[in-house]
Amino acid sequence: MTEPSPNEFQELVKGFFEQIPFNQQIGLEMRNLDLEALTLSAGFELKPQLIGNIWKNILHGGVIATALDTVGGLTAMVAAYQRMGDVHWKEKASRLSKLGTVDMRVDYLKPGRGEHFLCEGSILRAGNKLVVTRMELSNDKDELIATGTATYLY
Repeated sequence: MTEPSPNEFQELVKGFFEQIPFNQQIGLEMRNLDLEALTLSAGFELKPQLIGNIWKNILHGGVIATALDTVGGLTAMVAAYQRMGDVHWKEKASRLSKLGTVDMRVDYLKPGRGEHFLCEGSILRAGNKLVVTRMELSNDKDELIATGTATYLY
């Protein structure tokens, strides 16, 4: 089997993203993957199970952190895949199956109010073993709710 084409790779990433049970639980769906810019975005809708403050109808901080970490991790996975270059795709898959969060910082900037949320991730640095990402979560009024920076080991 040959290495997937860019379109096939995008579909593989989307399929992997959709298979993660926790993504399904919170309703996080991949929206866009730009292989040239190495950016990824995913969104979700507000639902009662995601509320942390029932009096103000505000997202739970853990949901915010989860969205940031998920988008950052998948963005890191794509960058690591590309960084490995000519390595056989089976070896790439083996290394990427071990990808994990080493460190993550979340800055909560505003209460998580809104009906729809979009999380975007980009690459700050991709090395031989570590990838550093930057993530942002905004609401449907385009207000920046939280930012994150994370390091992933692969």
